[in-house]
Amino acid sequence: MADLARRAVGAAHQLAVDDEPSADPLGPPQVDGVAAKGAAARTVLDRLTRNIDIALADRRIGLAPANSSELDAARREYRALVHRNRFNGVCLPNVQAWWRWNGPAGQTPYDDATVRRDVADSYAAPAAGFGDPGFLALVRDGDAAELVVEAQDVDFTGHTVHWTATAPDGVVLEPASGTLKVHGTRGAAAAVTVRATAGAATGAQRITPDFGLPDGTVLVPARVEVAVS
Repeated sequence: MADLARRAVGAAHQLAVDDEPSADPLGPPQVDGVAAKGAAARTVLDRLTRNIDIALADRRIGLAPANSSELDAARREYRALVHRNRFNGVCLPNVQAWWRWNGPAGQTPYDDATVRRDVADSYAAPAAGFGDPGFLALVRDGDAAELVVEAQDVDFTGHTVHWTATAPDGVVLEPASGTLKVHGTRGAAAAVTVRATAGAATGAQRITPDFGLPDGTVLVPARVEVAVS
């Protein structure tokens, strides 16, 4: 597999020309034939690289020992990569992918309405967002954890995305809101510090990052599961 990946990347490099790279491999087409050829080669190389990253993350899930920190890290990486590449033609965060990053204990029926509806609604929206990781373990009055809120341009027209994250009582988010500018394949992210106070309820909780546009358009919210002990 690694040899095949190297050969594919090498082939894409052969297509490249020595012109100045554009900021966005999916930017507007260029009239000049040589420049267009270079842009096409960079797009091919970009897509190959993204696919290889996802395949390697999937492989790490399969090789990691059961119930290990390596498995948790591999699942988090796979989930983040699938979400970051869901609107550029690389992958689809369907129910099978959902199983892969959650593991057998988190499996859901194939006709799970929530997963399927969120996927369809996200692709129909002008922009979208998600939280990374999708699960946080917190200890009351313990160390803080980091949540990354990310936004993406779905229709590739450029957007300013406002986000606000809500958490259960006793779970503190700093900051709890912000603004992200996205365009084409260039997403944007904000780091959020999450901690549980002594008054937080133990057990399963949920943080909900909500997303919207300046014109009032409401986007699909994200869900981040939290376990407080």
